[in-house]
Amino acid sequence: MVNYSSKIINEDLEYIHNNIKKSYFKNKSILLIGCEGFIGFYLKNYFINYFNKLNLKNLFLTDIKVKNKKKIKNKIYQLKFNIVKDNIEKIKTKFDIIIHAASIASPVYYRKYPLDTIDSNVTGLRKVLEYSKKNKSKVKVLYFSTSEIYGDPIYNEIPTPETYRGNVSCVGPRACYDESKRLAETLCYVYSEYYKVPVVVVRPFNNYGPGLNIEDGRLPADLAKSIIFNKKIKIFSDGKPTRSFCYISDAIIGFLKAISYPKYNVFNIGNDSGEISVKRLAILYKNIGKHLFNYSSDIEFEKNKDKNYLVDNPNRRLPNIKKSKKLLNFKPKIDIKSGISKYLMYLKNHNK
Repeated sequence: MVNYSSKIINEDLEYIHNNIKKSYFKNKSILLIGCEGFIGFYLKNYFINYFNKLNLKNLFLTDIKVKNKKKIKNKIYQLKFNIVKDNIEKIKTKFDIIIHAASIASPVYYRKYPLDTIDSNVTGLRKVLEYSKKNKSKVKVLYFSTSEIYGDPIYNEIPTPETYRGNVSCVGPRACYDESKRLAETLCYVYSEYYKVPVVVVRPFNNYGPGLNIEDGRLPADLAKSIIFNKKIKIFSDGKPTRSFCYISDAIIGFLKAISYPKYNVFNIGNDSGEISVKRLAILYKNIGKHLFNYSSDIEFEKNKDKNYLVDNPNRRLPNIKKSKKLLNFKPKIDIKSGISKYLMYLKNHNK
């Protein structure tokens, strides 16, 4: 029997490998912080599976969720590490690249753990930047910011370019995430401008796909959970807000291309086509679920018990990726129907 979960992941990893600048990673030592998160899951699997083809020197995979240090393969290690409390120096390895992907990213959880969210994005990042600053060779840093730094963009700033300064509240249930990411970007700029730390910032826009846990609380995961367990799809709004979703393997290509960019910059990484309303997205999930698994339930609208659920929630989110296209040659190719099908097939087999 074919393991479709593994098949989908392997196809995605091959797609990623065929669309990046592989020579940049030759003889590089990489530290990935946040290997157990959604984005970290794909980065981890890519670097492990293509370690030899990339000619990496060594790879350290870290996360607070890791239980014990272990050697996965020759020169590949996984260990428990808290970027807020632990020091990178304790790993006793000289790194060429540090990828900071450790952050609570789901609104459900960052509203529940606001201080942890701020600490990871600010205190944790500063420790990474300080580590690079102290090293004579200056360690390359990739920082994961977010499209949330734009808040709820005004109409004439959609699609939203990197130059847009945002329409964001510094108080409220989402502020811990939005504002800590904004401060984090300021830190990246300061360390680059004043201390010559080679840092690149990426702003992901609504990624989805394998690795996004169905208990995550974000919209693609909630919809997928309903399909997998044949439960009613519940929409806690009028269904009118719109988003443009970027399948994870396309996004990973953008992130890996950004790492190799030679100087400080900020890049939107997302899909600039296929903007879709929440209601239409739910219908699409329902139809694909029916085709793949004979999904037989329906969609219903109701008010969320959490009174803050929709507070400061953006009405539209659509990236302008002209800069990423021009400077990184970033061109997302996977359409929303194909992406949802891959995600649902992965989950169906992964949750058996």
